[in-house]
Amino acid sequence: MKIGGLHKFSLSDYPGHVAAVVFTQGCNFRCPFCHNGSLIPSSVPDSSLIPQEKVFEFLEDRSSQLDGVVITGGEPTIQPDLPEFIHRIIAMDLLLVKLDTNGSRPEVLHRLLKEKLMDYIAMDIKAPLGI
Repeated sequence: MKIGGLHKFSLSDYPGHVAAVVFTQGCNFRCPFCHNGSLIPSSVPDSSLIPQEKVFEFLEDRSSQLDGVVITGGEPTIQPDLPEFIHRIIAMDLLLVKLDTNGSRPEVLHRLLKEKLMDYIAMDIKAPLGI
């Protein structure tokens, strides 16, 4: 999984929960108003990405202090290994999973829902500024 950022502590990204926020790198939209514009490009040097193992080490160290993990972006559903990443979080047995998505890949959302891999979904609906 391409991870472009990690916020180790949030009280606002998962309502009612203390969470870590994992930012995926890459988005299939190019919204000019994006507040995470640096996460839009999918092709970035590997040196600018956070290794997945570092994220899991952090989550294991802090699992007693966190209620959940928010996976956001960029757009997480363009990550081919998103289901495996979530399975690994769930295997930690303590953390809730929230997914922030633009909703553009309903087939991925369907799979994640069918496999019960999320506890919460937030969908950010996009539209042209003129509407």
